[in-house]
Amino acid sequence: MNKNVLGALFFGALLLSGCGGGGGGGSSPSTLSISGVAATGAAISLGAVEAKCATGTGTATTNADGTYTVNVSSGAQPCILRATDPVTKTELHSIVEAGATTANITPVTNLVVSNALGDEPATAFTNFNAAAQAKVTSANINTAVTRVQALTAAMGGGDADMTGIDFMKGSMQAATADTTGDATDKKIDALMAALAAADKKITDLTAQVKTLTSTTNAASALTSVVGSSQYSLSNCPYARSGDIWVLDLIGTAPAGWNLDFNNMRLKNLASNTTYAISLKRDSNNGLIPCAFTASVGGQTVEYRVSTGGVGVWINSSDFGITVPAQKSAALINPSFAGTYPAMAFVKGRTNSLRLGLPFRFEIKADGSMDGYTCDLTKALPDCATTASSDNKDPLTCTAVSNGTLSCTSLGGLAVTAVLYVNGSQASLFMAVTNMPIGSSSYGGLIAMTKGVDQKLPAVGKTAPANQVWIAGVAPGSNALVTSSNLAAKVESVNTTNNSIVSSYTGSTLTTTSYMNTPAAGFEYSLTNGTKEIAMATNSWGLVMAKAPTGTYYDGWYAGVKTK
Repeated sequence: MNKNVLGALFFGALLLSGCGGGGGGGSSPSTLSISGVAATGAAISLGAVEAKCATGTGTATTNADGTYTVNVSSGAQPCILRATDPVTKTELHSIVEAGATTANITPVTNLVVSNALGDEPATAFTNFNAAAQAKVTSANINTAVTRVQALTAAMGGGDADMTGIDFMKGSMQAATADTTGDATDKKIDALMAALAAADKKITDLTAQVKTLTSTTNAASALTSVVGSSQYSLSNCPYARSGDIWVLDLIGTAPAGWNLDFNNMRLKNLASNTTYAISLKRDSNNGLIPCAFTASVGGQTVEYRVSTGGVGVWINSSDFGITVPAQKSAALINPSFAGTYPAMAFVKGRTNSLRLGLPFRFEIKADGSMDGYTCDLTKALPDCATTASSDNKDPLTCTAVSNGTLSCTSLGGLAVTAVLYVNGSQASLFMAVTNMPIGSSSYGGLIAMTKGVDQKLPAVGKTAPANQVWIAGVAPGSNALVTSSNLAAKVESVNTTNNSIVSSYTGSTLTTTSYMNTPAAGFEYSLTNGTKEIAMATNSWGLVMAKAPTGTYYDGWYAGVKTK
């Protein structure tokens, strides 16, 4: 597979797909309208916005870019607002005083609500009584903003510093699948990345902020929550210090490592061996954002981290992904309930078989799952067949103190799973360390995530080159390859079969991509006879590919959006 095809793999899944949505409607003269942007760092698309005011209530749904307008009939300020991310169920809050009609709803506005009202934002929203309303004044909000700005300034490197930024009412552009966020959004990303790397939630920080009475102890309030994760890679606010899981796609158990960007060191937690980190440079000696290298075991490892915290690594003999270690995550967390596209990568230990298979899973509120297999023999594959219960060999999983789940079955299947939640992302990674089938043994990786809802972009929509970096192995080959995406353009859109045709700068190839095929969150693409199935979030993704004459989807790629 050549570089042009590699560059096409994540084109639709990460760069050109949009999210649908709708904001509030128009308002009458007697209606109070409040507008702003709701974001966890990434835009909250199709999120529910609720307003409680001194008089009146209202609801709205966010647009793809997180913008919203909520109308409150006969409403009167002050008001408190709540936005709920539909993927992770994260709840964020904001407040508007008398005379104000603009309110962004983000993690930092959540902190302002906590400090101004001296309460947990969720509690304040539920009990927005006269005493709470009396605290929603310009003076109290400004004081709380100053304290929160001092807290964000304490982040190592200043990449989350909100000093001088009107994050409550100022204009902001939140990142989407195809749009880069502005400076305010990037600072929110840095704060959320630090929390995710430290295995903390925004509620852990609000608990500290609600009792903050000055700016002098803001730094200690921050570091008591995020610890060493306050430090980041110098040219990348998303790469935070902290423990990570390193996984490959062939069934090696997750390995624990520690990233120390304050001292530029990488440590193997099993052996306590440390390695120096070097910043990755291009052919012109310029620094490549969010990339570094290290010499480990005699091999040079290149590592790049996505805007969502998940990373991709490659050395001379293997490649895989990294996931910030989170011990507190659990499948019974509401964040994980819902529909998941999933990919299984299976590698023979006693034979040369390598194949990829897509699946669809439904995770229930109690943590149980229903699975659906995909029919890849169809012209347009689907994932509509319920997984057979005949001769099933159910897994029994036990939580391990290091934060993983150890799962085994009577038939000898062994799996080690890790969970990850950050912003609008909820993902499950299962390293299949042993899968006996007959006399053969297999290993692999199963990855499932609440992917981006794929919507058709407009004709003429473009994506710049080098926004996505890809590492993997080509179909029918054992050669490891890396590449970056080519600049791309949507040439045509077909609403009947939910597809687009894309072209690439410097190439005569075109790609036909089918959104939400073979299931919601997937993208099925055809490029010069090569078939590809992509599963992607706003920041990282996985792809399996089959050559025109191939039998299996044995081309495997992992990619990250680094800009």
